[in-house]
Amino acid sequence: MIRSLRASGSSRTLLRTATATAALSTLSVLACGIAPSASADDTVQTVGPSGLGPAGPWFRLQETTPDRDPGIQEVSPKPDPVHLNGSLHLSIGAGEQAQAAHYFNATWTPVPMQPLLDAGISYWAYTATEGSSNTSIGANLQLPASCGGFTTLSFEPGSNPDVNGQSLQPDTWQKYRFTGDSVVRTSRAVAGIPAGGDAPLSHFVAQCEGAYGVIANIGRLGDTNGTLNTYVDNITAQGTVWDFAVDGRASAALTLPEEIEAGDGPRPADVSYTDPADGPQYPGIGTRLTLKGPDGLRADQLTVTSEGAEVPLAQEPDGTLTGRLPTSLRAGGTLEPGGSAGAAFTLAAAEGAPTGRLDVTTELTVEIAGVEGPLRTGVLATGHTTITADVEPSPSPTHTHHPRPTPKPSHPGGGGGHWDGGHGNGPVPDGPVDAGDGSTALSGTSPSGPGLLAAAGAAGLLAVAGAALGGLRAARRRRV
Repeated sequence: MIRSLRASGSSRTLLRTATATAALSTLSVLACGIAPSASADDTVQTVGPSGLGPAGPWFRLQETTPDRDPGIQEVSPKPDPVHLNGSLHLSIGAGEQAQAAHYFNATWTPVPMQPLLDAGISYWAYTATEGSSNTSIGANLQLPASCGGFTTLSFEPGSNPDVNGQSLQPDTWQKYRFTGDSVVRTSRAVAGIPAGGDAPLSHFVAQCEGAYGVIANIGRLGDTNGTLNTYVDNITAQGTVWDFAVDGRASAALTLPEEIEAGDGPRPADVSYTDPADGPQYPGIGTRLTLKGPDGLRADQLTVTSEGAEVPLAQEPDGTLTGRLPTSLRAGGTLEPGGSAGAAFTLAAAEGAPTGRLDVTTELTVEIAGVEGPLRTGVLATGHTTITADVEPSPSPTHTHHPRPTPKPSHPGGGGGHWDGGHGNGPVPDGPVDAGDGSTALSGTSPSGPGLLAAAGAAGLLAVAGAALGGLRAARRRRV
């Protein structure tokens, strides 16, 4: 039976704070979502801001083609859907071109294209409505190739479906993979295809000696005043995944109550997230709450509330409880670099809940357009509290009644008398006592000190008077 919760006492509100910072190294989907990832055989190589420039391993347009007006080629905080740590930003204004290139070897030796295709060539791309005059075009991935002469073979999202068979969708991350049927465009007349002509990739694989590298590129829109704003990431070729990432990572801090008394009122808790200035952007933020309690703890024995509503808890096969906390109130829907966010919540255990340690984990989650989520970021904090039993206070001890002792009789002729061995001014009982001669004495206090005030009855007075009179008569007879 669950009784109503009562208000908590101030002595039970001691708090413990736990902090943790996690790198965004592992990504999975909370429920019913795909888990975008590289092949198990691929090696992930992170490309930070310093890895895009004159020293490589990725080179900008101004390092490879200095005679063209460069647009924007930079590592951006906009998160990709795989590692959530940034992406390659390619953007152009009128008459500009933007690209980032990586070459397979320093000897400028072409790598045969069939092994490249067999190993897998793919990338993720995003075309933003904001800053684009034409959203039917995306960032293309080029293979600079030797086909009896130099050319670039461009895989263009506007001419090819993504891995799910979908056409280009603006403001959505989409993954593209090269196949033999992919339509590619050659920049020069090679292999029997005119300059600017299209053909299946398989045609060039059979006719060309090989490729020198990969280039993420936008430009030459056919409109001299056209603009295009795109993002690219996780470019995969030759068994390597190039992950473009900013340097910073967010951190999390968790504050928990020292204990949760079963059947008592809810206890306050809080999680906060801090994103450094050089960190990535976190859109559609939330918090995944994980609770691992004492053996036998059920979802109906633990109540979590946040923003005035109860948080549904699901029980995993191992007994772990999971839920999702709303987290956007402090930061809006997106946690920006240099910002902070968090969620306040309460924890309450029902009367009769198992007692013991309760481990609590909070993890920042995000929503990425084009990928089913929410997605776990790896930015988490852990801590623990203790579920305690509702112990009723012990009743006051019962004192045994000891009757007042019977006073001892005074010694005859003892002056002021004594009480239980006390002489003179010793303690005396309060109330009627036996005077030792058949009469009743009352305890009292005289100006000279305590004593017994004898009170004789009428019969006693007559006896005394008679005895005195008899004595006088006897004395007179002796004198006569």
